[in-house]
Amino acid sequence: MPDSQQPPAVRRFGAFEVNLHSGELRKNGLRLRLSGQPFQVLAVLVERPIELVTREELHSKLWPADTFVDFDHGLNNAVARIREVLNDSSDTPRYIETVPRRGYRFIAPVTEVASGNGSVPASSLPANREARLTLSDASDGAKSAAAEEIQRKPRRWYWVLGAACVLALVSYGALVAWRRANTPPPLAKEQQITANPPEAPINAAVVSPDGKYLAYSDTTGMYIRHINTGEVRPLRLPKRFNAIPTGWFPDGSNLLLKSWDAAPENPSLWKVSILGGSPQKVIEDANDGAVSPDGSKIAFLRDAYPHTQEIWVVESDGSNARRVVQASSGSGISSVAWSPNGRRLAYMRFVGFGYLAGNKYTLETADLSGGTPTVLKTSAQLVPTLCWAPDRRLLYAYRDDPASERWDSGVWSVRVNEESGKLESGPQELTRGVGQIRGLSITADGRRLVLWRANSQPGVFLTEIDPATRRFKQPRRFTLDENGNVASAWTPDSTAVLFVSNRNGTWKLFRQAIDQVTPEVLVEGRSNFLPRLSPDGKHILYVKPENPAQPASVMQVPLQGGSPRVVLRMPSMGNIQCARSPSKLCLFLTLEGSMAHFFSFNTEVGTTQEFTAIHVTEEPGWNLSPDGSQLALILSPRERKVTFMSVDNKSTHEVELNPWSPRSLDWAADSKNVFVASRTANGAPVILGVEPNGNHRVLLEGDGATQYWWVIPSPDGRYGALEAETGENNVWMVEDF
Repeated sequence: MPDSQQPPAVRRFGAFEVNLHSGELRKNGLRLRLSGQPFQVLAVLVERPIELVTREELHSKLWPADTFVDFDHGLNNAVARIREVLNDSSDTPRYIETVPRRGYRFIAPVTEVASGNGSVPASSLPANREARLTLSDASDGAKSAAAEEIQRKPRRWYWVLGAACVLALVSYGALVAWRRANTPPPLAKEQQITANPPEAPINAAVVSPDGKYLAYSDTTGMYIRHINTGEVRPLRLPKRFNAIPTGWFPDGSNLLLKSWDAAPENPSLWKVSILGGSPQKVIEDANDGAVSPDGSKIAFLRDAYPHTQEIWVVESDGSNARRVVQASSGSGISSVAWSPNGRRLAYMRFVGFGYLAGNKYTLETADLSGGTPTVLKTSAQLVPTLCWAPDRRLLYAYRDDPASERWDSGVWSVRVNEESGKLESGPQELTRGVGQIRGLSITADGRRLVLWRANSQPGVFLTEIDPATRRFKQPRRFTLDENGNVASAWTPDSTAVLFVSNRNGTWKLFRQAIDQVTPEVLVEGRSNFLPRLSPDGKHILYVKPENPAQPASVMQVPLQGGSPRVVLRMPSMGNIQCARSPSKLCLFLTLEGSMAHFFSFNTEVGTTQEFTAIHVTEEPGWNLSPDGSQLALILSPRERKVTFMSVDNKSTHEVELNPWSPRSLDWAADSKNVFVASRTANGAPVILGVEPNGNHRVLLEGDGATQYWWVIPSPDGRYGALEAETGENNVWMVEDF
C-alpha cells in the first residue's frame, strides 16, 4: 500500500492521543507512562471503538499460544493499568466498558488524526468501501431508463425540489449559527518550556513583563531563561541566600524574591537586579509578594494568628506598609494578584478543609481603599493560584474533573470589572493538563501566560532502623505506582503498612505487606483518609470528610475486612490518634479561634469527653505516644521547639531544637523519643530523633529534590514507613488564549 494510503497512526479520544506507530499515549500533549501489554491492549481497543473485543481475541493477539503466563491475570492487570492512566472507573466507565465473561468495549468517540491534522470519526469509517456506488457505475441501459423516468415527472417537481433545498440551506445555516453561539472556543495549547528531571524539580517560575525571559528556581538554584532561544544562565546570589522568584518589576531588569535565609519560618521579600549586585531587602515577615503594574507598590501576605493570613500593601521601597484584607478566624489567604489599573486585588481565601481531596476556596476581589470584599466564586475545585490579565480577565487554576479527587488542573478565566470587582462574564475554560498548577504569571501585553505544574506525588518508602545506632538505613521505594500514596499506620504484627492511595480518581484504603509489591484494597469509595489502629489492634479507624462544608466522620472497619461503620461525626476535625493496649486512649483535635481542644473518644459507642484545651497561634502538630503516657506537640514551627505533655496531669515542658524548624512528628515504637521532620539550611530533608530530656540528633538526611513528610515506625521498632514526595515539576507557556 502506498504511504499516502496508510491509515493514520494517531487515534484521539477526549484529551488523549494514542500514537500506534511510536507507542506513545499523550494527554493534552503531555506524554503519559503506559507501555508494554497495557499499551498494546489500549491500541487494539481504540482501533475498534464501540465493538466488543473478546478476551480470546486479545489473548491471540497479545499472548501467543506458546507463552507460559496467567493470561487472565495479565489482561486484568493491563486493563486496570489503562484505567489508572485514563482516570477511568470500572463502575462508571467513560472509556473502557467491561462485558462480563466476554471482553471489553471502548465506548468513547474515537477519531483518526490524519497527517494534515484533519480528523474523521473512526467509528464512522465504511467497513465495505466497495459499497459506495454512484450513477457512473451503472450500465448504459440503466442510465437511459432513469433519464426517461425523470422526463415523465410533472414540472412542479422541480419547484418542490428547489423549495426543499432552500429550506435545508436555511435550516443548516441556523444550526451552524446556533452551534457557534453555544460551542466553547477550542482550548489553548500548553507548550512545555523547561525539562527539569525529578532530581531538580522547579518550585517557582514567573515570566518577565516583555515575555522574553523566565525566572525560575529549583533545588539547585535560581535561573534566567531566554524563552525563545532556550539559553539559561544562573542568577548570581550570595552564598546560602535561599530564595525563589515571586514577580518582576515593570522595568524587566529587577526581580522580587521571597527568601527565608535568616529564618525559615519568617520569610522576607527582596529586590535584586538580574544584571548583578546584592539583593536589597524590601520588608520583613512577608510571603508571596506581587508587584503592581506600575511598579510603585507590592502586595504581600503576612501571617496573623490564630490561623489566618492578611494581605498587606507596601511602597516598592519598603515604606508605608498597611493592611488591606484580613481573613476571618479559621481561614487563610493565598495567591494575591493586581488588577490592570492597580486599584484592586484578587486572591483566594481558604474556607474549608478537605484533606488530600482538595480544600474549599473562594475567589475574591478587594479595593485598596477598603470596603467589603466581593466574592466571585466558591468551590472545592479552585486551586489557590491566579493572575489578572490586561484585558480584565482574571485567570485562575481549577481542577478539571469534579468527580475526581486527583489534582489535575487547567486554567479558567472570568472577566471582572476593575472598579466594582464584580463579574462581567461567566467562567471560560482555557487549558487542560496533567498535574497541579502551582503558579501563574502573565506578560504586560497579555500575550504570554506562564504556569508551572507539579507532577510530584507523595509516596511511601521503607527504611530499616539500625538496632545498634538507632539511625535509619537508606530508604527503598515501597509503593511502586506513580499515584499519590499516603501512609499513617502499620498492622499490629508489623508485617504490612496501611495507607490511602488515589489510583483511579478517588482515595481508597489499602494494605500492603512489606515483602510484596502490590497492595490489597480494604475500603472502596472516595475520601478515605488517615487510617489508624484501634487500641486493641482489631479495627482500623479512618477519617472520611464527605465534602469541605460538612463535618468529618470517624469510621471503623475490621482489620481483616468488612463493612465500615460510623463511630462519630465532628466539625473541623484534624488528626486522630490512639495508644496501644493496655491503654484505651484515643484523641482527636478541633480548633475554635485561638484554642485547640483535645477530646478523647470511645471507639465502640462514639462518646466523647474533653481531654484538655491549650492556647495556640496556629493549628498544632501532635502525636500520642504508643503507651498512652505523653503527647508531643509542635505549637509553632517558628519557635523551633517540641512540647511534651503528660497525659496524667497535663504538665508540659519544652525541648529547644535550634537551628531546626519542626514540620511534623511521630513517636518511636518504644515511646522513648519522637521522629521529627525538618530541613537543613540548604533545603535537604532530615528526620531527627528528639528525646523528652532534650537530646536530639539527625537520624536520616536526604537530598534537596525530595521532601520528607513524616515517618511511621512499625510496632516492633524494626522499620519505618517514610512518607516522601518526589516527581517532575516543570514550566509551561500558553499563547493565543
